[in-house]
Amino acid sequence: MFRKKTTSDAEKVALCYIRQSYTRDGDDQNSPERQRSNIERICQENGWKPEWYVDADGHKSGRKVQNRPGWLALEKRLGDDDVVALVANDLARVHRKGWRVGDLIEKMERYQIALVLAAPNREVDTSTPMGRIFIQFAAIFDEYYAEDISQRAKDSIQYRKAKGIGVGKPPFGTIRGEDRYLKPNPDGAWLLPNGKFVAGQADEAPEQSAIWRGYYECAGYILTLYSENDQGLESIAYQLNNEGWAFSDRWGNPRMITRDDIRRVVGNWPEYGGIVMDEKSKDRRAYEQLNIDDVPLREDRAVFPLELVRKVAQVRQERSVRPKDKGVKREASAYALAGLTFCAHCDVLAQEEDNPKLRTRLTGRTDANGVRRYKHKTGVTCGVQNRSIPCDEIEADLGRLIKLLTVNQEAIDLMTELAIQAENGGIPDDEAEFERQRDEAVALCHRRIEAARHLYLDGEISREDYLVRKEQNEREIAHWQTRTTETQKIALELGMCLDIVNKLARLWDIADDEDRKGMAQDIFEEVVVNLDTRRIESFKLKPWIERFLVVRMEMYRDDYPELAEEIEAELAENETPPAGEGQGNHMPHRGLEPLFPP
Repeated sequence: MFRKKTTSDAEKVALCYIRQSYTRDGDDQNSPERQRSNIERICQENGWKPEWYVDADGHKSGRKVQNRPGWLALEKRLGDDDVVALVANDLARVHRKGWRVGDLIEKMERYQIALVLAAPNREVDTSTPMGRIFIQFAAIFDEYYAEDISQRAKDSIQYRKAKGIGVGKPPFGTIRGEDRYLKPNPDGAWLLPNGKFVAGQADEAPEQSAIWRGYYECAGYILTLYSENDQGLESIAYQLNNEGWAFSDRWGNPRMITRDDIRRVVGNWPEYGGIVMDEKSKDRRAYEQLNIDDVPLREDRAVFPLELVRKVAQVRQERSVRPKDKGVKREASAYALAGLTFCAHCDVLAQEEDNPKLRTRLTGRTDANGVRRYKHKTGVTCGVQNRSIPCDEIEADLGRLIKLLTVNQEAIDLMTELAIQAENGGIPDDEAEFERQRDEAVALCHRRIEAARHLYLDGEISREDYLVRKEQNEREIAHWQTRTTETQKIALELGMCLDIVNKLARLWDIADDEDRKGMAQDIFEEVVVNLDTRRIESFKLKPWIERFLVVRMEMYRDDYPELAEEIEAELAENETPPAGEGQGNHMPHRGLEPLFPP
């Protein structure tokens, strides 16, 4: 059967891969569950420890790997010493390209890893020529099948479009009837007195004081407001949110309306008028429409009055201007906290609704006066009054915070011991014992290599066997030589941490925007900003660095007096343990735990 690595039982890891071609909703999880069940059975039979990699969210094509983060992460583990097998339900879950399968088989042979197919009657031995030939033929058929399905789907789409039947998700406020043409959507959202939405239909009120907001009526209201030509997309979004209207996401859940939602509804005016266009609405440029009156809208298939639809199209065309080609933009502004900053008010809503999608990132933008600012996402109502903040203010606040994170060099020994105790529950084994074990293991490997050489010279083993034994022992020697004690490892990590943080503290004020961006992304996962108070409310550090840092309370009290009082109150109430004993990862922020104890 398969050639397997020489490893202890405790280290036999099987990389288990699950792929779902397309996932629309929770009902599509039968295939991943079936694959997991078959793979678990194989791992139990062989005594392997499963390590799962899953690509089952959205569209995950087997013909390419760029859209499969799970598979890309699995490939990085193939060469590790503890991996003995790659397990998938069938070959098509791994790849639907013949050359990719051939490349994978070569990697499996080079790393001495077994390729195991878990589905019944799909067993194959890739260590034999017949098994490899079978795999190649199976890969060819899988690739042909994928190409054939693609051609059939494209032919079906062309046929339906020729008959005026749309494909994909219908525009907001509509559904497809039995004849596959659009009709009004009876679903909507009930606005409760507490400001939350509950999905449902008009005759299913969750409580007496709830207000009905239908999706079809909402789409019509958006088109009407836009056709009046006295408000922009962002202004319309704010008005609808203030009046309690809701938008439906891809899974039918109600949420607040954004500027992009208004753009989508307005851009779908041909579909609302009963025709199907060749391009998606986001790809159709309004300035490219020559004459709106010549567009053959169909009253028998339209879901809104044609007069309203044409008025929306005319307003959209009048507002659109063909952009001038100014060539390549030579100058670009770098924003130090781009991709890291989140709105604190949206953060609170996300926690209350238990919905991380409600969090919004702040984006960098230069206003009309040339002031660089971090700006809130447009069209989103979260309770914040100020929609932007100058970059200098928030970056200066982050600079003060970085200085608070600077750790005294004299605390290295103590913090190293605390980190070890926190992770291992006690002091590590004696370093001298570790050195003795390492020297004995290295000496044993050298003796094995010498013994194998003598056996080869005496003709007891072949040259191939000798080279295999020599390679295995040299690999083990390299493994022992690169190993360090836990104390040495943590001390090294702590030294790197101190170097980075101290360098940040020294250079932050004098660095340019591009350098600041790199430094901030080195240690911060996210920074939560209150646009109204113009201060940082919470932050999260990179996992590798957070356990080594503490906030010095005496400095923290000067720069953040209110948050310092909250920290002290929580410490007194909860009897918070000293630094390094499992504290939470957040500063106080409307009920969150503090990031670091004093």
